[in-house]
Amino acid sequence: MATANSVRLVTHNKMGKFDLSHRVVLTPMTKQRSDGNIPQPHAILYYSQQASKGGLLIAEATGGVPDTAQGYRCTPAFGTKEQVEEWKLIVNAVHEQGDILFCQIWHVGRVSNQIKSNHETH
Repeated sequence: MATANSVRLVTHNKMGKFDLSHRVVLTPMTKQRSDGNIPQPHAILYYSQQASKGGLLIAEATGGVPDTAQGYRCTPAFGTKEQVEEWKLIVNAVHEQGDILFCQIWHVGRVSNQIKSNHETH
């Protein structure tokens, strides 16, 4: 039973400049399903299926610039033109559903040195 102080998940929420129709957010889940750190077409389907009008999605951990910040294989990045073009397709699909997509940018710290050495030896 809802009380006067409870927050309902399906109520409007103002988050900065964004008007959300509900408070349910897809949180980041790194799936390690990118090829060459490029998001694949299945990501367009995945994110657009999770979208809901006026909702918020937070994309999986995404490597930025420089590419040495990439610490795990098969995770998406956005440091090259090809990576950016693939992310645009994902963002457009989410926006078509009326949703907002934030990109979780990560730098994996010391792990990035390990992956770089693995790339050099293989």
